[in-house]
Amino acid sequence: MNVVLVTHDPVFGRYLGTRLYELGKLDQFIVETGRPSWRFYWRKFKRVGAVNFAFQFLLNRWFRREGQRYLPRLPLPPHQTVATINGFPFGDEDLVIGIGTSIITARTLAGMKHGFLNLHTGWLPDYRGVKSEFWSLARGDHTKAGWTLHYMTPRLDDGDIVLQRTVRVTTQNPAELRAILLRDAVPALGEFIETVRHKGFSVIPRRPQGDGHYFTTPSWREWRDYHRCGRESSAISSESVSGVH
Repeated sequence: MNVVLVTHDPVFGRYLGTRLYELGKLDQFIVETGRPSWRFYWRKFKRVGAVNFAFQFLLNRWFRREGQRYLPRLPLPPHQTVATINGFPFGDEDLVIGIGTSIITARTLAGMKHGFLNLHTGWLPDYRGVKSEFWSLARGDHTKAGWTLHYMTPRLDDGDIVLQRTVRVTTQNPAELRAILLRDAVPALGEFIETVRHKGFSVIPRRPQGDGHYFTTPSWREWRDYHRCGRESSAISSESVSGVH
């Protein structure tokens, strides 16, 4: 069995791959380096408008910068770089796990004997889509702040669930929460990989998701309202504490 991790994420994904490699759980680490075409960005610009297009670009940079604050700086282990994982010649005995990959085509998925597992830093099926950490915090849904390992399908975040765990929420910073989720996921994934390595692919559990909800990257207004509510809640808490004394 050959355990492969694939990522396009320069901070969170590389942290996961590096930690699994250090633990001796990873045989191959593949880093995608390609970028979407200008048509992708043009469609997004038309869909969200100029203000949100600029804001969401800056938000992604903020997530990466915050990730570097809350995750240890680790040297990148031996790895292979490809523009995109689509069309990559995976082997029949590959256990492939992705996090923050590019869009995986239906043709690529169909050609993988044992499927493509994805680590999603959100609780499925309730928080499908992107920036799941933000949405669980913004909705005050702390009981569903968690990560999910699931099979990829052509439909985003819709495949059978393999593993799930929640974490205790100790922050209102969604990027810090993502870091907490990944630190929690590393040992669980390590144990999962060892089990499959010794007992075979047939032991991988699969549970259908059922109905769920999709979320997109928050707009500037949604992000602003979240932080405004956070400041108001902090002020109320401070007043309550002062009243006790």
